[in-house]
Amino acid sequence: MIKNIVFDLGGVLVPLNRRACEDAFHAIGFDDFGKILNEYVQGGFFLEYEKGAITTSEFRDILRSYIENEVTNDQIDFAMGSFLEVISDDKLEFLISLKKKFRLYMLSNTNEIAMRVVRPFFNKGNLTINDYFDKLFLSYEMKMAKPDSDIFIKMANDASFEASETLFIDDSPANIQTAQCLGFHTLLFNHDMNLKTEVEKLI
Repeated sequence: MIKNIVFDLGGVLVPLNRRACEDAFHAIGFDDFGKILNEYVQGGFFLEYEKGAITTSEFRDILRSYIENEVTNDQIDFAMGSFLEVISDDKLEFLISLKKKFRLYMLSNTNEIAMRVVRPFFNKGNLTINDYFDKLFLSYEMKMAKPDSDIFIKMANDASFEASETLFIDDSPANIQTAQCLGFHTLLFNHDMNLKTEVEKLI
């Protein structure tokens, strides 16, 4: 029986717009951002930032080293944030309905800049992001990241739940594979799916 549901953030709850992000960086003078993102998203300074190994200031300075003209913190943060699109009301309402029956968690490889952008997406009525989930497990705060098994084990221990009673939803095959090896029920999600329809098949 499923008692807990763990959601990834980007690509599952919040749609991702890589093209908008690349265009935003191009506008501030970073023409090769797409190439750099490909090379470093699973390693290098992007992953270090999402693991909390470097600060936001250090991350911005690394990005500045690729840009000839001067750019402000706000310009960099805006370009980074353009990767993230607003969560739909339908998904927010679905989370609210699920929380009446299940314990809900978020497990996300993310960073400080992204979370500043995302948190207001969940502000609806008197609700904030913390009202939708029993706990947020964020990579940069935990100093670890998916698909390493350590972050799944720490989440399960901190939340006091069993993997066998938990549905994990993510858009990364590598993350899903780790979760399956640890005994989680899983849903590999993609943007063509309807989240409510797919989750209800499994609960």
